[in-house]
Amino acid sequence: MPRPQRISRHEEQSAQDAVVRVHRAPRGKKLTATPAPAALAPAPVLPSLTTPTRGFALHAVAALTAIVAVVAVSQGALRGDAPTLTAQVTTGERSEIGLEHQKPVSLALSLTTNGAKGVADMRHDALETIAVSVPSSWSKREVGGVPFAAVTMDPPTFGFTRYHLPPGAIVSFDLTPPATILLHNPSGVSAEVRLTRVDLEKDTVERDIILVQEGSTLLW
Repeated sequence: MPRPQRISRHEEQSAQDAVVRVHRAPRGKKLTATPAPAALAPAPVLPSLTTPTRGFALHAVAALTAIVAVVAVSQGALRGDAPTLTAQVTTGERSEIGLEHQKPVSLALSLTTNGAKGVADMRHDALETIAVSVPSSWSKREVGGVPFAAVTMDPPTFGFTRYHLPPGAIVSFDLTPPATILLHNPSGVSAEVRLTRVDLEKDTVERDIILVQEGSTLLW
């Protein structure tokens, strides 16, 4: 993945290469001719089973195809120790969000924590409606700048919920504070993330500005 550029004091990038081992079955040895066994009655032919996957696949493509593809790559789907998407919901775990937009955008993300409780606020400066996919465990709390109904959402898919944020919208989510957040930007258009972290227990405030050209990057 391309190396993200930070405009502040923090810079952290890690990468792991997955190794795929191909195992080939040994060739079978020639067997000497043996007397033919007694003929057996033919086994009954079972009717073929069909699985209604087409409708599900079409829904998945329409909802989160790009996001899930990037998430799978970032987590190293070929690694045996790769974490599952549904595991990113407890304190101290990594959460992931996806950002979809057509033009360069500046996303302001503020995370306020107090022990095991947290609130995330999001807003953007784009003149278009953007899509933000967040863990389904994040619960929409408040909407500002636009009517509450103006911020729509798609049905949860693969543990994520996709929200559509129109221009001027501010959205708040109740969540369990994660150890870090991995941002996916599959649109191929640059995004600036203005990050603010407030810890009420420690009485600390941290600010950072991160430029994500494409791909994925840890926000802290």
